[in-house]
Amino acid sequence: MGIEVRSARPADAEALGRMHWASWREAYALLLPADFWTAEGEAARIERWHRNLASPLPGSITMVAVRGAEVVGHASSGPSRPNETAGPPVRDRELWSAYVLASEYGTGLASRLLEAVLPAGTPAELWVFEANPRARAFYTKQGFAPDGARHEFGPELHHQAEIRMVR
Repeated sequence: MGIEVRSARPADAEALGRMHWASWREAYALLLPADFWTAEGEAARIERWHRNLASPLPGSITMVAVRGAEVVGHASSGPSRPNETAGPPVRDRELWSAYVLASEYGTGLASRLLEAVLPAGTPAELWVFEANPRARAFYTKQGFAPDGARHEFGPELHHQAEIRMVR
């Protein structure tokens, strides 16, 4: 069965939130401790997607990848946001989020989703965990490069560091 990439709708919030949480767990299980992965964390992620899809921010785009009734990936972009550590944005557009389930790694789906929210060559910025070489390599293939900006989260994400990449 093929995968459809389409605009997210409010009815997708529950499935999107569950997929987003699952993809985080697959990607970050070694970076975040076991006590991070709670049912409350998943419920909060689902609630956030309910809010985001019910009242999208102006200029935002969220696409989902759906196989049958299952959401297997998503990507979101919008106006760039300031970062408390790095200061003002350096591009007008920001990739806010892009995730696929591990079962979709290497299929080209992440590239399709990125293209849907930020067409090739669109100047943009994104933040990625510094300790995530797989994602960093993917974004490099998509034309992004680190610009030297770095941000460290607080205890809510166990002090993980992010770097900014731009194209």
